[in-house]
Amino acid sequence: MAEAPAIIVEGLRYRYPPSLPGREAEPVLCGVDLTVGRGEFLALMGPTGVGKTTLCLALNGIVPQSTGGVIGGRVAILGRDARRTPVPELARHVGIVYQDPESQLFSATVEAEVAFGPENLGLPPGEIAERVAWALDVVGMRRSRLRPPTRLSGGQKQRVAIAAALAMLPQVLILDEPTAALDPLGRLEVFRVIEQLRNDHSMAIVMVSQDPEHVAAFADRVAFMAEGRIMAEGAPGELFYEDVLIAQVGVAAPQLAELSVALRRRYGLGRRFMHLVEAEAALRADWEERQEPREEPSPPSPSPARGRGGEPRPVAHSMIGGEGRPTTRADSIAPNECQTHSPLAPLAVAAQGLIYRYDPELPALEGVDLEIADNAYLGIIGQNGSGKTTLVKHLNGLLRPTEGRVLVFGVDTRRASVGELARSVGYVFQNPDHQIFCATTREEIAFGPRNLGLGAELVRARVEDALAAFDLGPYADLPPAVLGYGLRRKVSIAAVYAMRPRLLVLDEPTAGLDRRSADELMRRVDAMHAQGHTIVLVSHDMQLVAAHCRHVLVMDEGRILTQGPPEIVFQQQALLERASLAPPPVTALAQRLGDLGMPGGALTVAAFCRAYGQLREAQP
Repeated sequence: MAEAPAIIVEGLRYRYPPSLPGREAEPVLCGVDLTVGRGEFLALMGPTGVGKTTLCLALNGIVPQSTGGVIGGRVAILGRDARRTPVPELARHVGIVYQDPESQLFSATVEAEVAFGPENLGLPPGEIAERVAWALDVVGMRRSRLRPPTRLSGGQKQRVAIAAALAMLPQVLILDEPTAALDPLGRLEVFRVIEQLRNDHSMAIVMVSQDPEHVAAFADRVAFMAEGRIMAEGAPGELFYEDVLIAQVGVAAPQLAELSVALRRRYGLGRRFMHLVEAEAALRADWEERQEPREEPSPPSPSPARGRGGEPRPVAHSMIGGEGRPTTRADSIAPNECQTHSPLAPLAVAAQGLIYRYDPELPALEGVDLEIADNAYLGIIGQNGSGKTTLVKHLNGLLRPTEGRVLVFGVDTRRASVGELARSVGYVFQNPDHQIFCATTREEIAFGPRNLGLGAELVRARVEDALAAFDLGPYADLPPAVLGYGLRRKVSIAAVYAMRPRLLVLDEPTAGLDRRSADELMRRVDAMHAQGHTIVLVSHDMQLVAAHCRHVLVMDEGRILTQGPPEIVFQQQALLERASLAPPPVTALAQRLGDLGMPGGALTVAAFCRAYGQLREAQP
């Protein structure tokens, strides 16, 4: 007799309680049908605001038991009715990691946070200690076990939240965008742990994710969600090649699957691929079918500058340029020379000997020297805890140097208030809840322009433009606090966008956003850059940085490891590995095909396709 599924959802419908008196809430779930077997890993993907988080909350009983509202249909978890089984009882079997880690962290130390769940299960102290040590090792946070969660970076907080859920060893694990704030190595570690858990413990996994690369590598099934229901589901090797469906739903496919579809359409390439090894094999086979082996191999791509011992040479002092070039990077392949500037070139930012310590024994920045020219488009990358957010918080005065100084448009941030700096620096926080406080979305967006002293008509125009730019019209008169995490992120970005700051700092702005929303956001950011604004983008999304940024700065342990055009930085393999980073998949593929003549600086699908087409045309 076959074992019953761990999760059964049939005809699930749900509507939240009214957010405003006399205004009935719109349905969020409109007939969801879903089954997840024991030991199965289901990835749930879909646009922002389609009910993914609400579905997760229904799987552990919070919806409707804690939220209220109107619900219909059936939700069975391990044979229990999730609508009526008390949430504390379900919590013994169902673990959940929320999209916002701060909403579930409350203990004095990391170690106490992870121990809280096992303690409430009544486990022996020895087993609790073993589980805590194992879970912290899994997420790479054992060295921070005595630190308070409030003093961690956003990515580190997410790691702790994941560890707290893992330590419970639940039979069902629900994860809502658990890796959105993690660096590439951290994401891979989490997916590997999930693989281990479902194999060793037959744990059923449901993960909401906008990360198609890892979903394709690890998930058994993918379900696309839109308009409050499941629109399609199947194996990753089936759904991710359905480019028309993917475009309709508004999610992302793995970059190499996109490349496979593009090469088939442009050049009739018959082989499909989604992963790096199979992509290389497919293109080499295509190449061999089209020509006899050449007598002389093409010269390899230029190597980065190296110091003694063959290691990539770190750059201690960085000059980031911002000359007015077109914003799209799709046509860039060959490495560009680093831009240089005369001593009189206008600077947006100058950091000199910047040192910052949260505590005497916890250095966060160690001697950063950095110059960012006006109208630069800079991407800052690095692993969690490398100092990225600490650095950019110095640009608007949220942090003041322990030593050294930071000048922003010539103003010493040590002597200017945050309010004064806000007139020229717009900062989008990693967590939208750190900057949202008004009663309605419309008021939230109007707050900044109004405090800049703009006239009523101009404020109104800025608000309407921002609402339209980020598809927030339907939520204009709702409190931002009642919106989903992805929508709250849009509100926080729209509020800063409406101020038209001279320098715009975005800290992980696309984390948790669907492909369509992220693309629209970046079109707006690109347009601001084209109009002369300086952009500083902190992101763990290497594809995003490669496609949009003019320069890339790599941080590691509070220092600048290197900087330069992305075409050059993403070819420095040893240095990227040292920083726990990796180039975009198409860039890695291009580098593997260097002996065929592929330029190693191909950063996007469009650039790769064009370069590969040129090679095919040049074949004898």
